[in-house]
Amino acid sequence: MKKYLKILLISILLLPIMVNAASGKITVSSTSTVVVGNKVTVTVNLTGSDIGSWEMTLNYDKSYLQLTNSSAEAGGTVMVNSSSKAITSKKYTFTFKTLKKGNTTVSVKGYEAYAFSDMQEINLTSSGKTIKIITQDELEASYSKDNNLKSLSVEGYELDKPFAKDTLNYSVTVPEGTKSVKINAQENDSKASVSGDGDVNVTEGANTFKIVVRAENGSEKTYTLVVNVIDQNPINVTINDLNYTVIKLRDNYECPDAFNESSVTINDLEIPSCYNENLNYQLVGLKLEDGTIENYIYNNGKYDKYNEIIGTSLKLIILDYNGNIEGLEKTTLEINENKYPVFKTSNSHNYVVYGINVETGKKDFYNYDTINKTFTLYDNSNLKDVLQLNKMYLYIIIAFAACLFFAIICVISLLNNKKKIQRLLKETKRKMDELQEERLREEEEKQKEEVKEVKKPKKKKKSNKKVEKDSDENHEDE
Repeated sequence: MKKYLKILLISILLLPIMVNAASGKITVSSTSTVVVGNKVTVTVNLTGSDIGSWEMTLNYDKSYLQLTNSSAEAGGTVMVNSSSKAITSKKYTFTFKTLKKGNTTVSVKGYEAYAFSDMQEINLTSSGKTIKIITQDELEASYSKDNNLKSLSVEGYELDKPFAKDTLNYSVTVPEGTKSVKINAQENDSKASVSGDGDVNVTEGANTFKIVVRAENGSEKTYTLVVNVIDQNPINVTINDLNYTVIKLRDNYECPDAFNESSVTINDLEIPSCYNENLNYQLVGLKLEDGTIENYIYNNGKYDKYNEIIGTSLKLIILDYNGNIEGLEKTTLEINENKYPVFKTSNSHNYVVYGINVETGKKDFYNYDTINKTFTLYDNSNLKDVLQLNKMYLYIIIAFAACLFFAIICVISLLNNKKKIQRLLKETKRKMDELQEERLREEEEKQKEEVKEVKKPKKKKKSNKKVEKDSDENHEDE
């Protein structure tokens, strides 16, 4: 490539010498700050009025940056090429992975370029780019902490007090029948964000809105705005120490599914309600001081909380079943943040509830799956089979326990008999020993007798000899 540039230079020398040489510049740009381990893109841009050929080399510190991608001709750091026509700019991009914390500069060295029209060398200027590599903690520490509002207002109305960024609670009063207002909130820092402002719906009485300002570093500040809609004749209700007002405008009260718009008379006023013929329920809307609207069953001046549970295909109202279900234990379970009477099954996540189907008005038992949050009609035939099986298992256990008990008795009896047998064996052995001793004595006596018998005949023979001798002597005498 150097050879190519030398040829271009020789060609330039052969051409008529021009008084003014062309000029251009090389700029290096990128993000000024990047976190260690993240990627950063560096752009090299060659600009001029009559560029024909060029050569540049990117220069960077490899201890801070690792090249991962390049648009240079050879895919590295050398940028060299020529154009078939005069151009005004040529751009290259390089992607690096940052390796460690610190400041490092990326620049271009060994650069030269030649004009397309006359092959003269272009006078170039070049500037580098310094990149600051920081840690994640340093980045987060640099984020703005400003979570204040610059201004807060309700369009067309005046707040109860002048706005101040450190004052968090405000209120405004609007005429009776007002259905919506526009809340204007402006963050103090452009890097912060605001939520809770804009067009909002309101109903009679107090309507509470939270305007949250989130700073760049994630910290939040909440401003509270209460929009009071004038109600000349409010109907106030206290339930479980909570203060409610009855919704009196139809536009402010929407009926739940399976209920139709209706009306009911309360304190001689016609109040919008919602009616379900299957349930014979008349619902009215009660609003808390914070603006939350809840459905209540209204019946002759009495208010009962309406808790509808929606399963996969069922909408139920759970009731308390006064009786018992054989084999199931009655307990309570929290469903949708409310506690209901249920029956516990052998399955840890299945319960049986008694309730009314909102769409059909039919009362029945339903199986509730706490994992899938679904209801299905309860089939007690399986329960009977389980109970029958449990009874069989109980009988088997009782029989086994009886056999075990009998075996234990037998073992105990055998242990007692063993002691008796041992005593009997000892007694038998003692008697046998006595018999043996007696037999030995008898043997000894018998042997003694035999010895006596043996000795006794010898004496008789001697006596006979004496007789014979006496006889011979007598015979001689004759």
